[in-house]
Amino acid sequence: MSEVQTLVVDDEPGLLEQLKFVASETTGGQISTAKSAADAIRLIDENDFDLVITDLRIETNEAGLDVTRAARKKDLWTQVILVTAYAAPETIAKGAYDYVSRTAPGNYLQRLQKLIPEALERRWRKQKEEADGKVGTC
Repeated sequence: MSEVQTLVVDDEPGLLEQLKFVASETTGGQISTAKSAADAIRLIDENDFDLVITDLRIETNEAGLDVTRAARKKDLWTQVILVTAYAAPETIAKGAYDYVSRTAPGNYLQRLQKLIPEALERRWRKQKEEADGKVGTC
């Protein structure tokens, strides 16, 4: 298996560094960062990412969903985890693997750290099923 490629997106430098640190520690792979949805979408167009971790509200209320759509359009099995200060269960129906609320009780970085391996496992499982001819477009 090749090195995990992760894109981390947040417009707040301190939060971007925290997310990057968690992603790096959890995946041990290559981490790219973007400070805007436009930069993230450009990087997605230019690279192949296994995982995207993005803030939901970057420049607009739903810019993170634009990033999600771009990632999933490029590679259906790219897993996206949204990080937000707002409740966002509907984001899963819009293509995200899951979301982490910054305002929920407990440490959101620990929840993110737990979700990352689950998301990557799902990616690898779906890729294998697709290669074996066992999966459609879901």
